[in-house]
Amino acid sequence: FKEETVILAVLLFVMCHISITAGVHRLYAHRSYVAVKPLEFILLLLSAATFQYSTLVWVYLHRMHHWHSDTDKDPYSVRHGFWWAHFLWILRTPTAVDDHKLRDLQQNKLVTWQDRYYYPLALLIGLALPTTIASIWGDALGGLLVGGFLRLMIQYHSTWSINSVAHTFGFRRYCKNSTARLCPYLAISTVGENNHERHHLAHEDYRIGPRWYDLDIGKWFIELCACLGLAHSLRTVPENEVLVRAGKKETG
Repeated sequence: FKEETVILAVLLFVMCHISITAGVHRLYAHRSYVAVKPLEFILLLLSAATFQYSTLVWVYLHRMHHWHSDTDKDPYSVRHGFWWAHFLWILRTPTAVDDHKLRDLQQNKLVTWQDRYYYPLALLIGLALPTTIASIWGDALGGLLVGGFLRLMIQYHSTWSINSVAHTFGFRRYCKNSTARLCPYLAISTVGENNHERHHLAHEDYRIGPRWYDLDIGKWFIELCACLGLAHSLRTVPENEVLVRAGKKETG
């Protein structure tokens, strides 16, 4: 395959991953900040290209994961096994959502539009777009196979690793009764989702890596959007509050 096609696949991988971490995850699942509608539109288009359910379904399952972490109600609990948390849960977990738990998103017309046309959008942006772009330099098949399917395969395993690897391997700095951990070696492949233990304690914080030098591409993207006037109302959780939630410090 042509070098340009590989570059295209890498760029699409990064853009789609940012749409998951900064869009579906931090913007919609946890309401960590507010985005202007044009930015929302772009994030929703790119997230459809990851073939990871519509935003409504993704958010519902992820909120269940946080509300019922490490219990039988957690849709991808690692306590059912590493491979269950990695991908086997997809084969058995129903995707029907409880609308009462998604009232905030049901009022967002862009989100409901993406949910309604999710499959056409996924095929168009995830497969047809890289095929069409690569055809410009005469490598349409490479665009489909590398920019489409190979990129998707790597993207799937990168996302799934947060549910499996980040709940099995790494460090626990705050509490020992949770399976969520800090996995430094996942920082690049997940564009900054690796500080998973703190995220479970401070899910509404737009920063997965709170320190300025933490490799968190999603955080830097949100901050860039805020500087450009595309995002505002960024939410943070002070470290003292995180320690209180972990039971390591008393309130007051």
